[in-house]
Amino acid sequence: MPVERQREYETIYILRPDAAAEDVTTIRERVEDAIDSEGGHLLKFDDWGSRKMAYEIKDKTEGRRFERGLYHYYRYMVPSGTVAELERRLRLLDPVLKFLTVKLEDDLIPDERLARPEEEEEEEVAPEDSE
Repeated sequence: MPVERQREYETIYILRPDAAAEDVTTIRERVEDAIDSEGGHLLKFDDWGSRKMAYEIKDKTEGRRFERGLYHYYRYMVPSGTVAELERRLRLLDPVLKFLTVKLEDDLIPDERLARPEEEEEEEVAPEDSE
């Protein structure tokens, strides 16, 4: 029986800085549910906290502009087509200002990828906040 291949992605999304704690939790649950419901595997989650953005982003609902945002980083493995559903869910959530998904690897066998030892990832350092 052929093994279903998956792809590895990373998604970063930015939430409004004034997002309520319950909204942040709800969004995390929806993202993780989109990954789990398609048979995917969450590899890493990081809450980067509040950061100054390179430019102001206009909120799609109220028209307010924000200079800061709450950043969340996900690295995960899912079958093809799952990213479209995950991004659809993010698009529907009002506190989400922006999101970006990047494909890291293609044609992975999930068990082999999960068995890999933790790679020595370089610390990804986001730009320092300058007030």
